[in-house]
Amino acid sequence: MGCSFSGLNALYDAVNGGGDVWINENRFKIVRQLGEGGFAYVYLVKEVVSDSSSALASGLAKKVKDPSHLSDDRTYAIKKVLIQNNEQLDLVREEIRVSSLFSHPNLLPLLDHSIISVKPTQEGSWNHEAYLLFPVHLDGTLLDNSKAMTSRKEFFSASDVLQIFRQLCAGLKHMHNLGPPYAHNDVKPGNVLLSHRKGKCPLAILMDFGSARPARKQIRSRSEALQLQVWGIPFRVCTWRIRRKPAIGYYKCTD
Repeated sequence: MGCSFSGLNALYDAVNGGGDVWINENRFKIVRQLGEGGFAYVYLVKEVVSDSSSALASGLAKKVKDPSHLSDDRTYAIKKVLIQNNEQLDLVREEIRVSSLFSHPNLLPLLDHSIISVKPTQEGSWNHEAYLLFPVHLDGTLLDNSKAMTSRKEFFSASDVLQIFRQLCAGLKHMHNLGPPYAHNDVKPGNVLLSHRKGKCPLAILMDFGSARPARKQIRSRSEALQLQVWGIPFRVCTWRIRRKPAIGYYKCTD
């Protein structure tokens, strides 16, 4: 999936005390900031629909294929990425492309996206901004929940731990069964969203596919092997299957 460019995306309404962001033809009101990291910011937003009586038949509802991803109160999360150079632009485009491949209840779906060109300012040197729209899960990440529970001297039950692990494995299995298979490469508590359900185990959703890459890679030379090692093999659980031909390897990475 390609990235669309729209000059309306960076339209902010300072008069109303917040910001209005357009992603393609859909308008969203910024409610508050949820988090930030590096050159990325995450905001809680609410879709602005001109005629509330036809909200289910207009706006984002017309674009999203799976209606279960739509919010009843039209609230979502927008990830804004400040892009400084072409290398970062390519990485964001790849994240968008890879995120669009998945359709699984335990993988965070990308609902819409847009990338715009901006003029560098004194406050920053970025030349593009990317906007990625996702369903919002306000119960936080597994890391957030673990820290909060630890402060209260509470713990997940063994059953909940196993169910969360099972859900993550199901999401990863979906990625690994694609053609070609993909590895997430950054599975950690901070990248697992939780949604609490009354009387049930929390719903676990794996997010952030910025590091996801094809899980199979041919190694044809020693320099390619070293390149792969520099990329981050020490931080991933990987296996090697070496063919009989010299200087040729087959790399398989499993999350």
